[in-house]
Amino acid sequence: MKISPSVSNICTVVLVMITALLMNGCYLPSKGSSEQSPIFRVNQVGYLTNGQKQAVLVQPNRDSFEILNTNEQIVYTAALLPAATWQYSQEEVAIADFSDFQESGTFQLRSGGVKSHPFQINAKPYDNLLKASIKAYYYNRASTALEAKHAGEFARKAGHPDTAVQLHVSAVDTHGGKDQVIKAPFGWYDAGDYNKYVVNSGITTYTLLLALEHYESSLLDMKLNIPESNNANPDILDEVLWNLRWMEQMQDPNDGGVYHKLTTANFEGFVPPHDANSTRYVVAKGTAASLNFAAVLARSYHSLKEVDSVMAKRLLNKAEYAWSWASKNPHKAYTNSTEYPAVKTGEYGDKQLQDEFLWAATELYLATEDEQYLAAIDLEQFGHFSVPNWASVETLAIFSLASCPDLPNTFHKQVSDKLLQLAKAQVEKWRASAYRVPIDQFQWGSNSYILNQAMVMINAYRLVGHREFFEAAQSCLDYVLGKNATGYCFVTGFGVVSPQRIHHRLSEADGIAAPIPGWLVGGPNPHNRSQDCGLSYYPDTAPAKCYIDELCSYSTNEIAINWNAPLVYVAAAMKTLYEQDFNVAAN
Repeated sequence: MKISPSVSNICTVVLVMITALLMNGCYLPSKGSSEQSPIFRVNQVGYLTNGQKQAVLVQPNRDSFEILNTNEQIVYTAALLPAATWQYSQEEVAIADFSDFQESGTFQLRSGGVKSHPFQINAKPYDNLLKASIKAYYYNRASTALEAKHAGEFARKAGHPDTAVQLHVSAVDTHGGKDQVIKAPFGWYDAGDYNKYVVNSGITTYTLLLALEHYESSLLDMKLNIPESNNANPDILDEVLWNLRWMEQMQDPNDGGVYHKLTTANFEGFVPPHDANSTRYVVAKGTAASLNFAAVLARSYHSLKEVDSVMAKRLLNKAEYAWSWASKNPHKAYTNSTEYPAVKTGEYGDKQLQDEFLWAATELYLATEDEQYLAAIDLEQFGHFSVPNWASVETLAIFSLASCPDLPNTFHKQVSDKLLQLAKAQVEKWRASAYRVPIDQFQWGSNSYILNQAMVMINAYRLVGHREFFEAAQSCLDYVLGKNATGYCFVTGFGVVSPQRIHHRLSEADGIAAPIPGWLVGGPNPHNRSQDCGLSYYPDTAPAKCYIDELCSYSTNEIAINWNAPLVYVAAAMKTLYEQDFNVAAN
């Protein structure tokens, strides 16, 4: 019987929905169930031909597995590694390691009649992922229309020109009055909302600049079909410049302090940008914002001095001005103002600021070689360095210092020791994990945490060349691409089962069923269930499974610019370092 296209499409949609429900960890039987069937968790995007290749079999009922090609022929057989329980998903799992299988093509794993999703093995499995994860920033641009020739079906009208932004009462000081306005167009919408936050822009912009510096061979000529693609700059640099133009306008020219964020008083609804017309404000200046600003603008000097020396110098001057303000106001922590109109959007509050001072001093020293900044770099003030996030940026200073070839030997050893100590701790977690991943924290943005763990290990690999650092980092990318307890590939538009109802106003308000591609969602988080969809929406409370693909789940299914940045960095690192060091065929 011939099936009409419309019926066929409906069947396809229903099949995908059923698959998603089955693969979502929150819909699997709970931890007390004895009925759970074996199921594979694989990197749904692909594996490197001559690289580490591992998958997870949940509830194994055999001690071996095999690889099938597209003709259902068995092309490889091996024993599963001994099963163990992963405490974070409360599952018994076994690792299927097929690293020595080095054929290219499309394959599936099978064990005891259970098959995995199809996956690719080739020398460049991450190329499209890398492009999409950078292009996602273009789709989140504020203050501009997106034309169809660049955005395709995601074209939209301009919104939020931000050319007349009100000073909130919290921002009014001796240099202005309540009726003053500033111009602060450009920039990226921060996350699922339409606001722009200096602190979160800090780690985001830095990570993208570091990716360009470290992996220039992969990113220099990568074209993304953005409006600037025909100029002489790398497209990733032009995308970063869109945000830098906004950041530099968030500085008060009268004293050098930086306004913490540009925001509405409350989050706007799920409407297109051109229909989101609430009053926009800049709020109080803060030490964290000023130091993030100083660090990023100083870092941008390295990327811009050869392509636009005038802009590079201007940004560096503004960075030093912001440092001066922060030095005079070292404890000005930002909190949302309760003065009318009370501000209830993302606070990005941070009362521990020694890490921001270290990072800003480092970037200013590397850009200027001024001894005053060197004197402010004290690595021993930290008992230990941590995996980076927007509120803990001390390790960004280590990344930058470790990348500098001209440090004195004793200083370089101190930096190297700090980086290797942190990286080795992540490797130990990776070795001990039944899932063979280092993640051991499941909080808001847990997917970015594991990718920042990967950044730590990649920078250690760059320093000493130990392959184990590279492979442990690769496992982190495998995790977000499907080798996790939910069965989702956490990047929109990629994999067999990926998020569809992301908490993202642009994706929800555009009238298109599919979300904007290339965005990494936050991932499993058991701590905020009662604050978004409600406890009843999360049937499985195991930390690594507590994720749902629902619009209301901003604690697990939102996107954010700082979460995508390490995805860009890690995908670029895997591509570049593999081609340089491990791809035998290419060499």
